[in-house]
Order: sequence, then C-alpha cells, then structure tokens
Amino acid sequence: MSGAVHGVLLAAVVHAERLPGPTIESPEEGSPGFLGFVVTFLLAAAVIALAVSFSRRMRRADHRARLRAQEEEQRGAAAGPAPVTAEEAVAQTELDARTEAGRPAAPAPDASADGDADDGGGQDTPGRDVPRAP
Repeated sequence: MSGAVHGVLLAAVVHAERLPGPTIESPEEGSPGFLGFVVTFLLAAAVIALAVSFSRRMRRADHRARLRAQEEEQRGAAAGPAPVTAEEAVAQTELDARTEAGRPAAPAPDASADGDADDGGGQDTPGRDVPRAP
C-alpha cells in the first residue's frame, strides 16, 4: 500500500478512538468473563454438531434414494414391458390400420386435439386459437 493510504487509515483509527460525546463507564459493566466464554463456546459447538448431523442425514437420504431408483429400474427390466390397457390397444390398432392404409397417422379431422368438433365452416389457422360462438 502506498504512504497516502497508510496516512488515511491511521487518521481514521485515531479519529475513531476519540469520538466526541459523553462516554459512560460503569463499574458493573465489564467483560462477559469465563461464563460468557463457556456459553458462547457451547453454542458454537452445538451449531457445528447440528450442521454435521444434518449433512450426514442428507447424504444418507440421497444414497437411499439412489438405491431405490436402481432397484426400481432392475425390477422394471426384470418384469418386462408394462401391461397395455384395452384403450391403449384399440388406439394402437387404429393407428396401425391408418398407417397401413396410406393415410397419415394424425387424428381424424372431426376430433381435434382440444376436443372441439370440426364444423366444416372454414379452415382454422394452424397455431392460432380462434374463439367460437356458443
């Protein structure tokens, strides 16, 4: 550091030592003593112990979650593919039939994705929702 910085810091320290105003010094006031040190030390030790315990529990929970995920993957691989419901089987059969017939695999025009029936009264703009009259 330069000499100017040292001079500014020294002036600040000297000024801070003698602030104007009354100072009250009471004989009852003093340092917290040995009891204050012991209480502060025990409080710090308790906080450190809690932090270590929390960290240990979080590592255990993370490890158990990984083990559960691995077990589920192994069970899923051993059990084979998930069973297919009747609705899924019908939908897949219809999709296969449309694809084999040369038609696109998209849903029929009268059943749009939002559940509205196509009234045939015009062409909807793709990507744009047009409100319909009730």
